[in-house]
Amino acid sequence: MIKNAHFENTMFNLENKTVFITGCGSGIGLETAKIAIELGARVYGTVFSEEQSTTVKKILPRECIYKVNVKNSEEVTTALNKAVSHSGQLNGVVAVAGTLSLQPSIQTNDIIWHDTIDTNLSGSFYLARAAIPYLEKQESGSIVFVSSQIGLVGHPIGAAYAASKAGISGLTKSMAVELASKSTRVNAVAPGPIISDMTAAARADSERYEALLADIPMGRFGKPEEIANTINFLLSEASSFITGQVIVADGGFTAH
Repeated sequence: MIKNAHFENTMFNLENKTVFITGCGSGIGLETAKIAIELGARVYGTVFSEEQSTTVKKILPRECIYKVNVKNSEEVTTALNKAVSHSGQLNGVVAVAGTLSLQPSIQTNDIIWHDTIDTNLSGSFYLARAAIPYLEKQESGSIVFVSSQIGLVGHPIGAAYAASKAGISGLTKSMAVELASKSTRVNAVAPGPIISDMTAAARADSERYEALLADIPMGRFGKPEEIANTINFLLSEASSFITGQVIVADGGFTAH
């Protein structure tokens, strides 16, 4: 049997790559870090609490973990710079850190609005902006944002969240066009309902939970590792001709 050398060289792996992940203290971010490590990457990440730091220390050395408020561009940039200084390179970044706040628009005060937009959208942009100079030095680089199906179809009590995630879709496409000639790809993953802290309240309410399941053709919530697998695929050279895309992983929710 003749082996395809090109296929072997572009297998789904992250060997000899350095990846920086915001929000790696739980859920999708934590699973993304675990899988990236399994695929051979050197991983650095941010957390927002000591409790999360304790969790992440089980998979990452202390010097690879940074307590950061992603709404603060200086903190994001400083952490990334320290990671690159320690590793000597940067091949990919993943903006997972986010917040979810659901209430009618009339109850969405300025504090809630700005906290949601600044965390989800601005925090993602700060990471990407800080990473660009380093990624451009590599033969290829990858930026992965985390959007949401809510950014595509909306939510009756989620104006701020939907706006922040829809903004990520626009950010993804604009930066992809801007950076394509510099060998840096930019994509986003838009998860549907996932088993995580963000959906704990919905899953605890049996009526609400059953209503959500009824809208998902696959009949279940996704697992954090399923989204993490997609993210790591986009970080790898196996996705070398994919840029400017928002890949929806929602069990079919947006297909109808």
